[in-house]
Amino acid sequence: AVVSTQSTGEKSCSQNPTTQVTMVPFDDLENGPNKDKAINCVLVSSVVPVGQTPFVCICLDTQYTCFAVNIYNIDTGKAPKLGDILTIPFPQRSTVDIILGTEECSFNMLRVDSPLQLMVNNRQLSNDVLAPLKLTTTAMT
Repeated sequence: AVVSTQSTGEKSCSQNPTTQVTMVPFDDLENGPNKDKAINCVLVSSVVPVGQTPFVCICLDTQYTCFAVNIYNIDTGKAPKLGDILTIPFPQRSTVDIILGTEECSFNMLRVDSPLQLMVNNRQLSNDVLAPLKLTTTAMT
């Protein structure tokens, strides 16, 4: 598969470099970065943070493996919707272990640092999906 990766934010096809990647199911991903690999998945649920990132969604791959995807720096009003197909090139996989009292839970997730690194329904996203920058200051006395 050939995936167009946007490095400049410009939408001209002639300026978008293409990279050859192998489409794989989630179970074929290694923990950490996965160079030369990509994954297709469908968004089946999402957790909308209150004005914060990351946008957290639950996805299924082609083998029906369930995992979380954290998308950072996305305007949540322009985030992918239920049923959208996400293509994530160079996915960063990790396992999250949670211990709460005597209960233990673990789940798998993919991290996407920028929405410009993924495709939704076979389309590259534009810069307008980026979360607005916020600057918070505190007066020192």
